[in-house]
Amino acid sequence: MATLYVDEQGALIRKRDQQILVTKQGKTLREVPLHKVERIVLMGRGVQISTALMVDLLQRGVPVLYTSRHGGTPYGMVADGPSHMIDLRMKQMVKMLDPTWSLALARAIVAGKLANQRTLLRRAGWPSASIAIVQLDQAQAAVATAPSIDTVRGHEGAGAAAYFGAWRTVFAAQWGFAGRAYYPPPDPLNAALSFGYTLLFHDVRTNVYAVGLDPYLGAFHAVEDGRPSLALDLMEEFRPLIVDRMVLELLGQGHLSGEHFEQPVERPNAVHLNATGRAIYLARYEALMHAPVPLASNEQTALRRVLLLQAQGLARLIREEQPAYVPYVPE
Repeated sequence: MATLYVDEQGALIRKRDQQILVTKQGKTLREVPLHKVERIVLMGRGVQISTALMVDLLQRGVPVLYTSRHGGTPYGMVADGPSHMIDLRMKQMVKMLDPTWSLALARAIVAGKLANQRTLLRRAGWPSASIAIVQLDQAQAAVATAPSIDTVRGHEGAGAAAYFGAWRTVFAAQWGFAGRAYYPPPDPLNAALSFGYTLLFHDVRTNVYAVGLDPYLGAFHAVEDGRPSLALDLMEEFRPLIVDRMVLELLGQGHLSGEHFEQPVERPNAVHLNATGRAIYLARYEALMHAPVPLASNEQTALRRVLLLQAQGLARLIREEQPAYVPYVPE
């Protein structure tokens, strides 16, 4: 196990010997060896963790991530920060303030995302995909010569509109999908996408910390107080590759159906995965992240490790140890 997810409200996570115990009202729900856990995700404000376990996790370098109960909103992370990599972080700040350098990075990030969106649509084989693929190709070509990051953002937005426009023609009738929407997600498909993007964000931010980068100093996403721009930047190329692909598989193979979603009483305009749906989703997500994928070196590695390799590649770029950022775009 790499990630321990806990969404049982009223649960307490604590340590006993070298085991992590998840208990509720004196009953043990789960027991996991401490050495097998690489991160813990606590879902909802009703999940508690003991100080003794938290200290042990910090010493081991295991981050604890907090998200909303239904998984659609990341709250934050507790981890031993990247303070020991101060030289790298100083270089990161200098590079991100260089408009030419930041523009090149933003172009590469968006080009990778557009390419992976194109691959997903091509493999889906939807009749509506052909026009969207042409528009994605046009957006990718335009990104390569975009004169500013704002222009890059515009081309990324045009690509997203074409991409999810193709989704709309396929899923509007059955799932009520009218396009990408969130805060809150208005339909099951958007709920599934938002849940997955939150999981992916947690994984990416963990790896940004692991290599010593500052997750708040990015290039493509505007730098604002409280926004982890770099983590958002680095997850872009993986959205279609991991989350979008997985959602299509879960829906297409019937693993998720209407019975796996709910509308909370307190937010009747929102749709979320219910407890059963989240369990199915998390199991598939973890299986996918452990699945082997190809690298440019003709080797294979776990998909989750690719996230780390990409963060390491960016760190090398910042140190001027490689000439450019290369997004992960498998064939």
